[in-house]
Amino acid sequence: MSRIACLIAAETSGPRPDADRDLLAVALDHSPRVEIAGPGLVYLDATGLGGLFGAEEDLAHRLVARAGERGIEIGVAIAGSRVSARCACRWGRGVVVVKPGKEAAYLAVAPLSLLDLSEEMAVRLDRWGIRTLGELAALPPAQLFERLGGEGIRLQHLARGEDPRPLRPWTPPLVFEESENIEPAVEVLEPLVAVLGRLAQRIADALVRRACSADQIEWICRQTDGTLREASLAPAVPTSERGSILALVRTSLEARPPRGPVEAVTLRARPVRVPPAQVSLTDPTRPSPRQLAATLARLTALVGPQQIGAPMLVDSHRPDAVTLAPYPPRPASSGRARRPRSRPDERGPIEEAIPALVLRRLRPPLRAAVTLVAGRPVEVRSRGLASRVVNSAGPWRSSGEWWTERPWLHDEWDAELADGTVCRLSHDGSAWWVEGIYD
Repeated sequence: MSRIACLIAAETSGPRPDADRDLLAVALDHSPRVEIAGPGLVYLDATGLGGLFGAEEDLAHRLVARAGERGIEIGVAIAGSRVSARCACRWGRGVVVVKPGKEAAYLAVAPLSLLDLSEEMAVRLDRWGIRTLGELAALPPAQLFERLGGEGIRLQHLARGEDPRPLRPWTPPLVFEESENIEPAVEVLEPLVAVLGRLAQRIADALVRRACSADQIEWICRQTDGTLREASLAPAVPTSERGSILALVRTSLEARPPRGPVEAVTLRARPVRVPPAQVSLTDPTRPSPRQLAATLARLTALVGPQQIGAPMLVDSHRPDAVTLAPYPPRPASSGRARRPRSRPDERGPIEEAIPALVLRRLRPPLRAAVTLVAGRPVEVRSRGLASRVVNSAGPWRSSGEWWTERPWLHDEWDAELADGTVCRLSHDGSAWWVEGIYD
């Protein structure tokens, strides 16, 4: 006979970034089989825990007390299935224990909204006058199937507290870790790298056995005075090669060398599964993952991890508001975007590249001297630009973030110069700038 406990964090606990982690820890302290069903919602297998914690009521109160010690207010319900425990926990107050075999009777008077119905299904059942779980459970199954199909039968089983799906036990994230003590302690880099090479080989072998690749690598050096020197790094592409792992770690060590003799070292890798991809003969040549990882590691050591990455737009109206993010996996190339165009002749459809006018932004923008006549630019002088304006459009005023410490407001112009250059000008109230050149 299965017994399931449902733990739901109360909304009065307030938003806490570590609340779900603490709730999971409370559940794992009492049962090895735990399922995370959503934010603030955890199930645990309460079968056979009587010898450890006594009656189910005692177990439920113990769970509430342990969560309270972590600053979380929770409701706990124990029943014969996941759905009956969840509905009882949402409907009841504090601690609820549904006796075995009494789930349907207990839930009969509970409101139908506990099932989280879709809007369309809730409206349809409301028109039929179905308000409680018991009323839904009492409907004739054959007629219910004729009107709602398999979804109706599924909801009826849930209304009776019947949930055949077993728990999906939570498992900790897979981490490959290797450690080694160093006797005597080393103070120079080369012996330390030799030890790390052995650890990298073991981790690479473990990754290959699991058909995984490492997308995050961490090294930790314990010094003789007890202090730790550590760093975390992410390869440009997930890798399972010893050479790539060792190159990343060596470059990181050169950037953050230990400050004293090292007596123990740990190397840790967090694996991911990378699906195999068929390389196309039409794709451009790609660099070796090992060489790319080593190059990016050297650049990171030179300029810092915050200065390496792929540009990503920031959620802001500020022009050119970008940040750097880790490089995403490169999708398979499908060639240049083209659209078919039909010719009214015997040669049939052909493909033609779509032309586009692209603004090449200058980072940082160039300071400029602009001459105005009747409020419009007639001449532009800047580094590499010195010409009269033959045509212009604007101004377009843009502003924003006035509520922050860095508000911005400027007028923008598109100007065509006599030498054929088309550029974007901006004026922030005190100076002119060349923001970019159109290609």
